[in-house]
Amino acid sequence: MRGDGNPVPLLRAYKPESNSIGSGQVLQQPYDFQKGKLIVREMTDLLVLDLVDKGLVTDQMVLTVGYDIENLTDPERRKSYKGPIVTDHYGRKIPKHAHGTANLDGQTSSTSKIMDAVMALYDRIVDENLLVRRINITANHVVQETTVQEKKTYEQLDLFVDYAALERQQAEEEESLRREKQMQQAMLSIKKKYGKNAILKGTNLKEGAMTIERNRQIGGHKA
Repeated sequence: MRGDGNPVPLLRAYKPESNSIGSGQVLQQPYDFQKGKLIVREMTDLLVLDLVDKGLVTDQMVLTVGYDIENLTDPERRKSYKGPIVTDHYGRKIPKHAHGTANLDGQTSSTSKIMDAVMALYDRIVDENLLVRRINITANHVVQETTVQEKKTYEQLDLFVDYAALERQQAEEEESLRREKQMQQAMLSIKKKYGKNAILKGTNLKEGAMTIERNRQIGGHKA
């Protein structure tokens, strides 16, 4: 009760309808196009597992790739670069960063769907001739998977469409996604029990890969 005898109005905590989740990394040294892509693949893998762990889904991925100063300090590289130049927060001239968005086909936490979209986005926006130094990746419009309602779709019948085959295809995709989710959850369970480096992929062992080291830095079990 307030001093005037009237009840204190209840204040409800504001909860946004959607959110975002992401990660960023400054590389220890400049990476070429292919090694940069490897890091983006690793970061995407970890981000998707984080979504699954939190029971979240997304329908949009955003990628930002910052280039290294060596692209302009090296005379040969500087000679071949004709794109826009900006000043970083240290006052140095660098090529303008690459930035892009990939819209997914509905809300998902599927590694295969998200990975395909992010890899295609990287190929589309990143200059293959430049050295990469910073990477940020974000999942936008993140919501709890349990709150996602299936949208009803209405389709005009087409006499030339094999709807039986279409239904079989959709059923196969749903089963594939179900198996993928089981695998993701199994991986999370093992990582939580035995450490984040308990399960690794072939890409994590390639030259320039950073997942093993990052896992050690942020709480993974050291060998």
